[in-house]
Amino acid sequence: MPRRRRDAPRAVTIADVAREAGVSRATVSRAINDSDLVTAETKRTVEEAIARTGFVMNARGRALATGRAETVGVLVTEPLDELFDDPTYGRVLRGIAEGLTGSGFLPVIVQASSESERALALRSFERRSVDAVVHLTPYRGGDLLEALAGTGLPVVLCGQLVDSPYEGVFSTVYSDDVRGARLAAERLVADGRERVAAVLGPADNPATVDRRRGYAEVLGARLDEARTVHTGWDSTGGFSATAALLETHPDIDAILAGSDRIALGALAALRAAGRRVPDDVAVIGFDDHAIAANASPPLTTIAQPLVEEGQLAARLALEMIAGAAPRTEILPMRLIPRTTA
Repeated sequence: MPRRRRDAPRAVTIADVAREAGVSRATVSRAINDSDLVTAETKRTVEEAIARTGFVMNARGRALATGRAETVGVLVTEPLDELFDDPTYGRVLRGIAEGLTGSGFLPVIVQASSESERALALRSFERRSVDAVVHLTPYRGGDLLEALAGTGLPVVLCGQLVDSPYEGVFSTVYSDDVRGARLAAERLVADGRERVAAVLGPADNPATVDRRRGYAEVLGARLDEARTVHTGWDSTGGFSATAALLETHPDIDAILAGSDRIALGALAALRAAGRRVPDDVAVIGFDDHAIAANASPPLTTIAQPLVEEGQLAARLALEMIAGAAPRTEILPMRLIPRTTA
């Protein structure tokens, strides 16, 4: 004969603790929150009742009792494949996790690349499922920023400068793409390169816009419009764009790549075309991911302080949770010289 299934034991609630302690539920909540309105004797009574009943507060209950969810939402609106394929996001997320370590707050990744997912995320934020939001995105405007401002939560924009009218509303942490691009271009000028090509990321991406501006400020006419192309951030795009450039401009003597992954594709295309790096064509990447040092030949690149960017974003979020005013931090980049330039 089959055994009857036993009902799962009922979870102990604040009401159970209140009955055990002989106080109200509000008093239990105040005691858990270490409120000054509760005497030390009553707090001990509540603590003893919690121990006897085995009460464990869930996240929602703790949020109600303390007014905090003890979480920081990390909002990512890029597609899933980009999130997991691009090392940039992993390094920033690592920094955020490190920045929150020991703070009493945990990071919660919210991936929302579609309109419906973003709407769901915003509804969750409005219900105070998190105490602050760190928004990882290179984009500076749009309806999403307006909606985030409307949640009333502390918001940190990580990876972009804030545009008006959001100055003083959001904190911002951003690496100086213009300065980083200038460093790369100055390296090529010092090396005597005259016919420079640029294989950059998507044209509408603010990082691309800023890097192109930095290159142009240094190179001027050396960076011809016809030798500037846009592709995806990956090595496949870098290969095809470089191969096409070599067909139309076989005399190029340097390539500025918009990312290290683009640069890896460029190196492969140059090898396939029989070009020597750096003797025939110099190549400089952007990011300084682990793949740069392990490239063949090792890739000269611009280092973004991505882990530090994440750490600082976490710190800004914690400051705003504690009541600090929003502020902006721009981090410097540096040239990492290796073999390719």
